[in-house]
Amino acid sequence: MNLIQLSIFRPTAVISVVLMVILFGWVSLQKIPIQMAPDVRQPVIIIKTNWRGASPTEVEREIVSKQEEALKG
Repeated sequence: MNLIQLSIFRPTAVISVVLMVILFGWVSLQKIPIQMAPDVRQPVIIIKTNWRGASPTEVEREIVSKQEEALKG
């Protein structure tokens, strides 16, 4: 007897199984803690670049932009 025939010949059993699944789902939903906005930590990297005697524009052009490209992967 396949599932469709079983469902046709025993509707009470099918309805009771569906109601049990709904009941267990509702009970478990009440017990599971739900957080609408979970805490997500973004990875952070800090790099300090020193070049004595150079202007900030020169440091950015010669070092920082190359570091950024290398870290982007």
